[in-house]
Amino acid sequence: MQKRYIRKLPLLLALIASVLLGISSQAAAHTTVDKENSTPQPAAVLTDLNEIRLVFKSPLIDDGKAKISLATVREGQDIPIGETVFESPTVITASILQTPKPGQYVIRYVVTAEDGDMNDGGYAFELYEKQDSSNEIWLYLAASLGILLVVVLCISLSRRGEG
Repeated sequence: MQKRYIRKLPLLLALIASVLLGISSQAAAHTTVDKENSTPQPAAVLTDLNEIRLVFKSPLIDDGKAKISLATVREGQDIPIGETVFESPTVITASILQTPKPGQYVIRYVVTAEDGDMNDGGYAFELYEKQDSSNEIWLYLAASLGILLVVVLCISLSRRGEG
């Protein structure tokens, strides 16, 4: 009986080794975005967007299939952006042709990992309307002028009452 188990032991070890090798090669095929170094970052709140820059944790293959896309979160409407360009083996970029309206957007990407497997993913961010600081300056100037006029009026009325 023990001889039967001893004969099957190498077969069992070979089976375990092949399963472990299969799992490790599948894990190596997956590449992910380095979210801290990508622009915009996930869940970021921005007032301006000129470029999407995705940094990956492992090298990609420039096979012409890499694609970055931008869409609205609610409507799923595609926003036109520039072509996807390889900046380095781990960085792809796409220029923003026209700053989108304020709202929530999702970046999606499709890339080929170093071992040839296709990977896709995405994340959302929010774009706010840029505040025009020149309007604030005019408001402060108008308020200051109004206060100054009230003070001058009060002084002139008080002098008339004295005279």
